[in-house]
Amino acid sequence: MDDVTIRLAASRPTKAAPADWFTGTVLQDALATPLGASRTSATLVTFTPGARTNWHTHKTRQVLVATHGTGMIEVRGKPPRILRAGDVAEVPPGLVHWHGAIVGHLFAHISFLEIEGPDNNNWLEPVDEAHYHAVAVSPTD
Repeated sequence: MDDVTIRLAASRPTKAAPADWFTGTVLQDALATPLGASRTSATLVTFTPGARTNWHTHKTRQVLVATHGTGMIEVRGKPPRILRAGDVAEVPPGLVHWHGAIVGHLFAHISFLEIEGPDNNNWLEPVDEAHYHAVAVSPTD
């Protein structure tokens, strides 16, 4: 390639995130997919209020760049942490975690991953409602 490639927004259809791996309404827009020698994946993920991922791990580091609203991320066994637009969360490989919107607020982030094969993500059980509401933090925390 000897020039910049521009993928128009209209060429990237928004899709619903798989219900097997998410709770609530979550939308995904693929921004970059692995191409040639590059393993980079970037996805804009938008969570409606209360929507979230299941517990999961990744084979590679995940970088989350919060772009809109208020969300949270929780590592199993640790208190959840708030994410706001502009915040960046770096998740080491193999760490069991989940992330999503807080109650009453939209949340969006861009997820960056280096993909190592089709099983890069290990999806686990959903974050149950009782746990989610027990750890839910206010946007001022």
